[in-house]
Amino acid sequence: MTIPTDQLEAPLQFWESRVKASRWLIVKTLSLGVLAAICGVLGQGWLEDASPLFPIISQNYGIWQAGYLLALLVVFLIWAAAMLQKFSLLRNSKQGRAMQQRIDEHNERIAQKKLEAKLRREQEQKERETAPSFFKNSARSGKFDY
Repeated sequence: MTIPTDQLEAPLQFWESRVKASRWLIVKTLSLGVLAAICGVLGQGWLEDASPLFPIISQNYGIWQAGYLLALLVVFLIWAAAMLQKFSLLRNSKQGRAMQQRIDEHNERIAQKKLEAKLRREQEQKERETAPSFFKNSARSGKFDY
């Protein structure tokens, strides 16, 4: 009456794959943040270079620069929120994996105890069958058998 090992490993494999996926999500989000920072730094220079070409930018350069910085701030806040979410997902996945490992260890201990109890009962049954019994009732006797 043991549970197949593939059924026991399936939840643990789920948590392992979720931890791995969470790490990859963090790496991807971090790389997108670095790419956005590079584009942000380059974008400031591009805005300065474009101001003489476009009269609307050169007339209102301060407004354009403030809008650009505000857009960078919004992108940064969104990126920071995404990173917090990814780290939270990773922490949750690690906790789930640890919990599943504890559950599996507990189930293994219970299964081991059941197996030991079953073997002990079988051993006791064999001892009872093989042990000589002085009080066996071989045939039904009368009230006074002398």
